Amino acid sequence: MLHVKRLISLVAFLLLSSILAGTVSANNFQKLPKPDWTFSIPDGHEYVSDSNVRIADQTFHFMSMDNQMYILDKKTGRQLSKTDYTAGSNLIFSFFGTYAQVAQNGNVYILTSIRNSSGVVKPRLTAYHPNGKVLWTKYFEEKVRSLSGISIMPDGNLFVYLETASERVTSYRYSPQGKFLGKNSWNASILYGFVNGLLETTNRTSKTSSRMTYFDFKMKQQFQYQFDFKEGMFSGLGSDGLLHFQKNHGNNVISFTAKTTKGKEVWTKKINNVSYYDDMETSMTVKKNVFSNGFTGIQSNGNFFIIDHKGVMQTVPASAKMYQTAPDGTVMLVEDSKISIYQTSPSARTKVKLLHTVNTSELSELDPTFVYEGAGIIYVMTDNDQINRFDLNKQF
Repeated sequence: MLHVKRLISLVAFLLLSSILAGTVSANNFQKLPKPDWTFSIPDGHEYVSDSNVRIADQTFHFMSMDNQMYILDKKTGRQLSKTDYTAGSNLIFSFFGTYAQVAQNGNVYILTSIRNSSGVVKPRLTAYHPNGKVLWTKYFEEKVRSLSGISIMPDGNLFVYLETASERVTSYRYSPQGKFLGKNSWNASILYGFVNGLLETTNRTSKTSSRMTYFDFKMKQQFQYQFDFKEGMFSGLGSDGLLHFQKNHGNNVISFTAKTTKGKEVWTKKINNVSYYDDMETSMTVKKNVFSNGFTGIQSNGNFFIIDHKGVMQTVPASAKMYQTAPDGTVMLVEDSKISIYQTSPSARTKVKLLHTVNTSELSELDPTFVYEGAGIIYVMTDNDQINRFDLNKQF
C-alpha cells in the first residue's frame, strides 16, 4: 500500500510539474529595457510612423517627410542606404502601400510619375536594392486619369495598374528582375491590386450595386460577386477565402458579416461602441503569412476584441488607444503608459495569452510611436528623432 501511495504521489507531482511547465508567466518590464540599437534620424526627417515603415526579413525601411527613403539592417541598426526616391518626379511624399512595395528580400519597388519633354506626366516604376542601388527602371506611355498603383503578386512578381479612363485600366506584370511578363486591358476599376492572393476588379452595375470580379496571378477569372449596397460596406476578400462586410445600424452599433463567394452568409456579429477596427491583414510587416484570425478592433472603452473565421468573439479588457497585429498571431496593444503583447489562436474560443507588458511612462513626454514586428520585437520612434529596437524575448 505504501508503494501505491508513493506511486500516486509521484504521478500527481509529475502531472503538476507538467502543468506548471506549460504555464508561462508574462514578462513584466517595469521600464523599457536597453535597446538592441538606436538610430538617430537627421534633422528635418522626423516624421516616422507605422504608415511609412515596412519590415522585411533583414531590413527596416522608412520614408521621411523630406522624400528620403532610409533602409537599415534591422539586426544592427546600421544604415544601408538613403535614397531620394522622388528625384526627377513630381511626387512630393509617399507612404508604403499603393505606390511603394517592399519584398521580403528588402528590394523596394516605387511607382512615381515624371513630366516628359512635351509636358505630359507619365508613370515610372523604379526598383531599388537595399543598398540604394537602382536595379532597373520602367517608363509607361499611358496618361493616368487618377488611380494607379503597384502590388506584389502571390508568385512574387509585380503587378502595375494604371487607370486611363473611367472603368478602364491597363496593367503590366514584371519579374523582380524587371523582365516583362505581360500586359492586360481591363474594362473595370482596380483599387488595390492583389489582396490576399487575388486581384479584385469592380464595375458599377447600377446606382445601388457593383460587380466584383476576382482573378488569380495568371489572370484567370476565379469568381464574381454582385454586391448590393444594402449589404452595407464591402470590406474585401479575407485571407480565409470569405467576403467580408460591415454595416452601421445606428446607435453606435456595427455588424461584421462573412459570406461565401456565392453569397451564403457564414456568420454575423454585432458589436456596440466600436471605435476602431481592422480586418485580417497587417500592413506593418512583409511576410508570406498574415494575421488571419478574423476581424480585430478596439471598443470605445479601450477593450480589444477579436472575431475568428467562424464568427466567435473574444474581448480583452484594456484601455488601448491602438493596436498592431503580426504574422505570428501576436498582437500589441498600446495604452497610455503601457504596451502589452498577446498571443492569439486561430480560434477565439482559445483564450488569448499575455506574453509581455512594458511600462512606457518614461516616454510620456516624447510622444512615442510604436511599430510591432512580431515575436516580441518593438520599434519605438520618439519626437527626439530616434528609432529604438527592443527584443523583449532576448531581454527577459
